[in-house]
Amino acid sequence: MFETLLNYFQNSPLSLWGPFFVLLLCGLGLPIPEDVVLITAGVLGQIDGRSWIEVTALMYAGVLGGDSITFFAGRHVGGWVLTSRWFQRIFPPPKQAKVVDFFDRYGSMGLFIGRFLPGLRAPIFFTAGSMKVPFLKFLLFDGVAALISVPVFVWLGHWLWERFHDDIEQFNETLSQTHEYAGWAALGLVAFVLSGFLVWNRRRRVRKEASMP
Repeated sequence: MFETLLNYFQNSPLSLWGPFFVLLLCGLGLPIPEDVVLITAGVLGQIDGRSWIEVTALMYAGVLGGDSITFFAGRHVGGWVLTSRWFQRIFPPPKQAKVVDFFDRYGSMGLFIGRFLPGLRAPIFFTAGSMKVPFLKFLLFDGVAALISVPVFVWLGHWLWERFHDDIEQFNETLSQTHEYAGWAALGLVAFVLSGFLVWNRRRRVRKEASMP
């Protein structure tokens, strides 16, 4: 998938904007791993002489844009889609109930966690829209989550191509080795943020209960 995207966008006017539009489509359910698109964007940025920070900013907008499209689709047509026969074949009521239970259990933090659940990300965001979750709240939690994952994978592609662009076999081998580590690093950051949120939320509840007569 990486080589396909690289060959398609390299040396073309879409070397920067191509991955951006692919990320928009990923938000709609295009079956391409988001991290592969981000790594490709980092490689293309290095080839074109762009800063990985510049590329990250645009890819970040693409990720949030794709997620927002899914969210607003749920907001405007969620009630009809969730009850339609064709949707229930793809996403049957028991799975829909699991998503609703997910929100009941994690609340707004479910939007943050959902960003790191590829198979459930689109249903979670779609359901959030259909449940009339405020868009600014959705954007806040999704944006913080994307701020963890997007820079990691764009930087990885940029860094690897800078060092191994003249040896594609070594590049692919190093990519396969470091890709998993980058994923674990992102998950580690997620766990750190989530733990901090849970501790803060627990203390807030204790203070609230203590102040009640």
